[in-house]
Amino acid sequence: MMLLAICLCGCQSVRYAESKPPSAEELLALDEQADLFQWEKTVYEANVDWTHQLTVTKDQQLGVIQKTAAEHFNHGTASQLKKGTAIYSVKERKDLLIAELNGQIIIYAAHAEG
Repeated sequence: MMLLAICLCGCQSVRYAESKPPSAEELLALDEQADLFQWEKTVYEANVDWTHQLTVTKDQQLGVIQKTAAEHFNHGTASQLKKGTAIYSVKERKDLLIAELNGQIIIYAAHAEG
């Protein structure tokens, strides 16, 4: 009997709920005015409270925004930044990117898993 109980318990499947970062479309559904862009598979958003207190150093240019859109986001798509806006890495942190617009630095924070 004990052996049967062990076998039955061992055969049950275990399901884990995977948490994933929100998509650009999901974020824009919550806030139509959100200033964000997708870089590779990560969505970055400006005006995140904790980033206003940071001092960061612009590092290497990673590329430029490819298009401005409100849906169908992929690498290089932004909700507000214009096509051609330069995107830079940050020396101090890997979860931040910088956009430089008319000499102004805008800090964008990566959206982590929800």
